Amino acid sequence: MLPRVFVHHTGAQRHHEIQLGEADAHHFARVLRVKPAEQLVVVTPGGPWLAEIAEVSKDAVIARLLEQYPSSEPTAHIVMVQGVAKGDKMETIVQKCTEVGAHSFVLYQAERSVVKLDGKVENKLARWQKVAREAAMQSQRDAIPAVRYETRLSQLCEGLFADGIEQFIVLDEAERAVGLVHALAHFDASPGAPEGTSRPKRAIFIGPEGGWSDAERAYFEACEQAVLVTLGPRILRTETAGVAALAIALAHFGDMGG
Repeated sequence: MLPRVFVHHTGAQRHHEIQLGEADAHHFARVLRVKPAEQLVVVTPGGPWLAEIAEVSKDAVIARLLEQYPSSEPTAHIVMVQGVAKGDKMETIVQKCTEVGAHSFVLYQAERSVVKLDGKVENKLARWQKVAREAAMQSQRDAIPAVRYETRLSQLCEGLFADGIEQFIVLDEAERAVGLVHALAHFDASPGAPEGTSRPKRAIFIGPEGGWSDAERAYFEACEQAVLVTLGPRILRTETAGVAALAIALAHFGDMGG
C-alpha cells in the first residue's frame, strides 16, 4: 500500500513537482524515511496521482507527479448528520464514518445533546477536521470529508436540500419507522426519484444519546424529504448507529465491494 498525502495544488499535470507541507514533509522524511524514486499517492483537488519522491532534504520533500491514479471514492454522496454526543464519541464517529466512506459531516446541536459546545465550536471543529484528514489518509480516501456545525434543524435541512440531497434518512425507534434497506429501495423505485443520476445523494441523521425530541421528530414527519428508519430490534449506541447505517447505505449503492 503506497503512502498517501493530500495537497492543495490545483491544475496538476504529469511531471509537475509539488513541495509537501511542513507536517507532511516531516512525516515522510523523518517517520517513513522515504528516499528519491520511492512512490506515493498525491491527492490533489482534481483527484489522486501516482507520484515519486523527487527530492528529500532537511527542509523539504518534493514529489513528482507521474500519472493519474484510480479513485477509491464511493459513487454515493452520503452526508452524516450527527447529534452532538458526549466525551470522545464525536472523534470516533468522524473517524469511523470517514473510513467507511462518508462524504461529509454536519454536527448538529440537538435539543437532547448533553454537551453544549458554545464557545468551544472553533477548536472542536478544527480537531474533528484533523481526525477526518488522518482517517482519510489511513483508509486511502481521495477526499477529506468536510466537518461543519449547525444549531438550527430547519437551517440545516434547507442547506442540505440546496446542496441537492434527495432523501433524509432519520434513524429513530418510533413504531412507524421502516427498515433502512426498505426505505432506500422504496425511494429508488418511487416516481419522484431522480432518473439517470450517477451519484445518489442522501443524508443520514443520527440523534445524540437521548434521541430526538418531540419537536425534532415532528419536524422530520412534516418534511417531504425525510423518512424515519430503524436498524432493527437491537438498540445501538449513537457512535455505532451511524457507522452501521452508512455501511448499509453504501452496500445498497454497490460501494462496499460488490
